[in-house]
Amino acid sequence: MAQASTRQVKGDSYYGKTARNYEIRRTRQPWWHVENTEMEALLDTLPRSLRVVDVPFGTGRFVPMYLERGYQIHGLDASQAMISQAGEILGEQFKKCSTKTGTATALPYEDGEFDLLVSTRFLRDIIIFKDAKKALAEFARVTKSYAIIQLGQTTAAKGTTPRAGEAMGSKMSAKQIENLLASVGFSIVEKRLVKADEADASEIYHVLCKKS
Repeated sequence: MAQASTRQVKGDSYYGKTARNYEIRRTRQPWWHVENTEMEALLDTLPRSLRVVDVPFGTGRFVPMYLERGYQIHGLDASQAMISQAGEILGEQFKKCSTKTGTATALPYEDGEFDLLVSTRFLRDIIIFKDAKKALAEFARVTKSYAIIQLGQTTAAKGTTPRAGEAMGSKMSAKQIENLLASVGFSIVEKRLVKADEADASEIYHVLCKKS
């Protein structure tokens, strides 16, 4: 995972045995497959032959989708073990990807280097809110057109702003999420629900954004 500060969150666990078993465990989750379906739906609304960066790259789960659409693929992850797993899983497809290790809060890319940035299963619960805001600003910096970012929101009457040292989770309201994205120059084009938890009053979305 593209790691920064990880107090009270999970970003320091994607190494060794966890990295080796990541794909097996995740594909057993029903919402993993919903994520894939909704990601394809959003990608189908975008032009083909884009230059995409996926942060964190993980095991490269979306690479086949990118290749189908003629994308130039770049990926960044803090865990070399995860990138190595991607190589094993993707085989020849991995040779068509340019990957780096690094941190999401200081992306090693130029301003506007990409047409599309993709980030799932990260900002919501892998890093603390203080770093999530830094990463979000970096996401906006390196893409000149689009981003697909997975974020959670509450279905309660009123949202709350996460503390700096805790994970975002699904504490914020839809309006707060909209304002957070606008603060770095993103406007929401479309949202695709990938998971809902009535007991927890939470929802998770793939959010397609356009650079303002």
